[in-house]
Amino acid sequence: MEEPERHQADAEDARNELDGPDAGEGTDGSPVEPVADENPTGEVATGEPLAEESGDPGVEVLDLDDLRRRLEAKDRHIKELYEELAAVELAVDEARARVEAGELRVRDLEEERERLRERLRAFEEEERRRRRGREGQDRRVARLEREIERREENIRRLEDLLEQKENEQISRDQEAQSTVARKDVALEDALRRVEGLERDLEEREEVAAGLRATIDSMQAELDLEYDLRRRMAEPANRLRAGIDLFNDSEQLQEIVSISKSLGQPEVRVALEGEGDEPAVVLTFTWGDVTWRTYVANPGLAVQEPRVYRTGAGENLSSVDREPSNAHVGPRGRVVLGL
Repeated sequence: MEEPERHQADAEDARNELDGPDAGEGTDGSPVEPVADENPTGEVATGEPLAEESGDPGVEVLDLDDLRRRLEAKDRHIKELYEELAAVELAVDEARARVEAGELRVRDLEEERERLRERLRAFEEEERRRRRGREGQDRRVARLEREIERREENIRRLEDLLEQKENEQISRDQEAQSTVARKDVALEDALRRVEGLERDLEEREEVAAGLRATIDSMQAELDLEYDLRRRMAEPANRLRAGIDLFNDSEQLQEIVSISKSLGQPEVRVALEGEGDEPAVVLTFTWGDVTWRTYVANPGLAVQEPRVYRTGAGENLSSVDREPSNAHVGPRGRVVLGL
């Protein structure tokens, strides 16, 4: 009887392990639902009592089968829990990937916003620069409009004078017609005066047409002068204009003659004076031997001589020898730049 009792004790221990305080946890510590007892009454399929109650050792086989079924059900439940855990981990990885993609998109959008802000600042700076240019143009246009108004006033005075002459002509015509009835001689005299007035009127009309043409020509010259002054206001353009003026003058021959003896000089070109139309100063230095200084004024209102020498000598201690910014080209002409 000792062997059946030992088997019964082993079955009781296995049942306690399944139904004990740790039966609700899987092998990984996760909660597992308890498997329902297929025979809660403690009876076998034949309706006989268990071995504990009947003392029959043949019932041990049925208890082991029931234990095996319970273990298999528990393993299936653990496997399902592992599968659910894998699905949850996959969903967490996908959510993490979406979060990382969203953060990357946010960084890209912030970078794009910074680039757009930089472009906006550049556009605002360009708009301010253009606004300042437009304000300067508006002031120049206002001056030209005032000049045009003055010239139009002169035209109106001329037209009034012409109208006055026409009214005088009409008055003379009426007077001539009133004298026709009195004298033929007076009529002929009036006709002669009328013809003279008509010729005078034609001449005045020609003068008025000439004045209109002169006004149009002066307007074109004003536009050309305005464009030229605008370009000459830039220092580099004014330096080039002064150099061109010097190259076309007789002073260039002196530089060419000296260069034949002493070689190519060092050339310094600079603007002198303040205002809208400063003069261009050209300084030529031949080593430590001699120097020449010339002024070339490309201003439109400057009278001759526009190019003249302002200094020369053999002592170079009085010359401020700044770095050269021009040179004498192969054909003897001064060229801006080294």
